[in-house]
Amino acid sequence: MREYIAGVVMIIFTSLSFWGMNLFGFASNQHDILWTLGAAFALLAILLINVYIYFAICQETPWVWQKDKAEEPDTTAENED
Repeated sequence: MREYIAGVVMIIFTSLSFWGMNLFGFASNQHDILWTLGAAFALLAILLINVYIYFAICQETPWVWQKDKAEEPDTTAENED
């Protein structure tokens, strides 16, 4: 359930960020190299913040399936005989 909440928060944050970039004027200055570099760094920052948001909300739940899988015995080797 935390993954869905994190996804919704990330979509809201990304939408607001793109709206802010459009409001700031990135879309109308796409041929200027400094604006383009600024937009690239802004997109990189948005990506990193989205990753932080995901791990801050989900905490340990993304790794639960690996822990569950590690606890299960390996039955494929037993069935090959």
